[in-house]
Amino acid sequence: MYELSSPPSSYCSKRRGVVRLFPGAEAVLRRLATDTAFEKVQIAVASSTTEPAFAKKCLESFPLSGSKFVTIDELVRFKQIYPGSKAAHHFPKLKEESGIPYDEMIFFDDCTYSDNCADVASRCHGTTCMRTPSGLTEDDFELALSAFAAGKRGVI
Repeated sequence: MYELSSPPSSYCSKRRGVVRLFPGAEAVLRRLATDTAFEKVQIAVASSTTEPAFAKKCLESFPLSGSKFVTIDELVRFKQIYPGSKAAHHFPKLKEESGIPYDEMIFFDDCTYSDNCADVASRCHGTTCMRTPSGLTEDDFELALSAFAAGKRGVI
């Protein structure tokens, strides 16, 4: 999304949009939206983008077919999308809004220019953090779920 010069204006299903989800991320989101094992899971987005309006438009435009949610925006319950530190700003606000303690959160991050996972792990004690530098994959998701279930916290 950081390569956009303006917010996306619409979604074209034939071109699958200008901005695309990684295939693994799309599969994981669809699973979260349709698998009854995840019906009580609350989904949040934390992004330190300098273009929150672009991000909002993307979330509102991405279709999520095959679920009760029409778009990703409808699936994501909590959104902290603005410039700032994930650990110092986004996560404390997510904890406050959701009432979910850090030790019940899993964080996936694809950032390659800084280590948000280490920052969140050290400042938001108890969060399970998974680096996904090539984008979220279904294997990453399963690994994080297994680590979380085994009580592993911090960067896995």
